[in-house]
Amino acid sequence: MESLSKHDRERALKAALYLCLQQLYESQPNEQHAELAGFHSVEMMRKQLEAWGAPDWMTRASLDSHVPNYAPRQQKARGPGRAVDLPPAANATSIFQGAIEKLSVFVERLPLRREQRQGGRFVVSYAKPLLEDPEPGEDYGYLERPPDAKPDEHGWVRFTAAQAYRRVAGGASRHPDDGLAATIAAALLTGTTTDELLEVLHPAPTQEVRKQARVLFEEHRDSLKNRAGQLAALMRGYPIGRGQRTNAASKEWQSAAWVVQEWLGYGYSEDEITRWLNEQDTFLPELKKSRKVTVDDVRDLISLDFKPYPGFPPPDLNPNPDSKPY
Repeated sequence: MESLSKHDRERALKAALYLCLQQLYESQPNEQHAELAGFHSVEMMRKQLEAWGAPDWMTRASLDSHVPNYAPRQQKARGPGRAVDLPPAANATSIFQGAIEKLSVFVERLPLRREQRQGGRFVVSYAKPLLEDPEPGEDYGYLERPPDAKPDEHGWVRFTAAQAYRRVAGGASRHPDDGLAATIAAALLTGTTTDELLEVLHPAPTQEVRKQARVLFEEHRDSLKNRAGQLAALMRGYPIGRGQRTNAASKEWQSAAWVVQEWLGYGYSEDEITRWLNEQDTFLPELKKSRKVTVDDVRDLISLDFKPYPGFPPPDLNPNPDSKPY
């Protein structure tokens, strides 16, 4: 940044300050921060800093999602709260199954789909069985032979009405149709990476396109992953408020919190539990790749007050009620 003018250097330093504070406090800089640093938006501020040579850890939109919440650079999940039972997610089983069936039908018919980019729109058409009831807008179409039909020895393609297909309109819009958008979203939210999809769906994905896809999916406060999580929280009756930054607890951290509550209930001290956790390969294996479990970790786990069921641990669960491990 040595070659920057005095004005740009001042903008760069202010932007770096806001983004570093974001990383430190696990918060998101707002648009006002960007304006104070002389930029029109937070995204523009990040991109300009990157162009000026700022390190990637400073300009990325959020902390890496794969880093466990108890890693040294992040705060660990801690703090108590009252446990409230929620309506069983199984109540929505039929709804979820219906959605999966719709996606399955869409995927099965992908070979019958044609899609073009024309006039700033995604233009779609489908080949559908001739005798299948049309959906709204599909009353008119053009006859097509079955996809697997082949000419006979005379070069004729013969098929019955029951085997025939017709080409129907699928609509044209600035975004891909709802079926494809839903299928892409479902794939991403169930573990498919943006790079995997870009490799098979994008004509020629550049590194810039790959980065944009990651930002839109998970590295921005308005990303698909964050918005899906916010919508799910609202559906469950507990919408996430503005500025609410409760740290997540991984499965590993939660299971450790359970066993800590168990041993605490049997009368073991924090030091004894800490020593025992360090000797057990089952608990906190990711944390122990970089350091040992500390008494502070155990206190954080205790503070969560996580239990697998009410009344845990029951007195008769202790396998050695008359002895301690140390």
